[in-house]
Amino acid sequence: MHAAPPPVLAVGHGAAPPALVARSRLPWPLPAHSVVVDTRRRGVCARRSVAGGLCLNPRMLLTSRGQLPSWRNVRWLLGALKLTGDETAIVTGDRARREDFVAGMLYIAGQKRVEVVTDPLTAWLARHPRALGTGTTRGVFREAIYTAWPRTRLVVLRQELAARPRAGGGGYLLVDGRSRARYRKPGHIPGARSVPMVDVRRDRAAVQGLISARRPVVAYGAGPYGSMAYFARLRMLAVPAHVFTGGWQDWARMRDPGAGRGRTSGLPASDKALAVASTGAAIMALVWRMTRRR
Repeated sequence: MHAAPPPVLAVGHGAAPPALVARSRLPWPLPAHSVVVDTRRRGVCARRSVAGGLCLNPRMLLTSRGQLPSWRNVRWLLGALKLTGDETAIVTGDRARREDFVAGMLYIAGQKRVEVVTDPLTAWLARHPRALGTGTTRGVFREAIYTAWPRTRLVVLRQELAARPRAGGGGYLLVDGRSRARYRKPGHIPGARSVPMVDVRRDRAAVQGLISARRPVVAYGAGPYGSMAYFARLRMLAVPAHVFTGGWQDWARMRDPGAGRGRTSGLPASDKALAVASTGAAIMALVWRMTRRR
């Protein structure tokens, strides 16, 4: 379900407009150089969406273990959806957290502008039957080259957080977006402040406190999914946040290597699904060329 629209914070005079924003409704007809990104399940999107909308749900941006793929694979996926990064991506769907996660991934990947719609898409389509069509799913081959420059400077690695005491002080203002109960048990990253995601949606004082913080704000959640969604929501509220994508799960694995499986590096893990798709596409292209030679 969607929460109430977030408060709109004014941009200072002469400041560049933010590249990640929230808007209450999906504009129709669509503005020039913009595309709708539907975050619902791929089957639902393919059957019934905004005509020409791109089907991109969180499962397509996570590995089978719930980790982030490499940014190289993310960019390949976006190219397979015919994105170049120069468009305005209008992210919509029926679940706010899914939209926040996808918006955060697009923003970090370098998308020129990302807008997140708070109005549920299914209800919007019922009111706008002329906009109804089928969604566009990812192709086997990359049909465009995603040329946007990634904003990876906003990603903080686990090694950087672990090195804070040796660097002689705080360095970052860590904010934990999980519930207060999870913040207390199983625990939190040392020095982190509890600012649950549900609070930032309605607590203007908490948001203003993060905006005026003198240290760089680093957001994290339970894992990659929650961390990226939390980061995107803070960015939409004008908080100049960075993100620790691994979240509490990655930090806990470092403290106890037996606490979880998979890679424990602060760097994103490779996406096997995308790697297999890429390899399959290369094999198909090779077979096609050999057939032509005959």
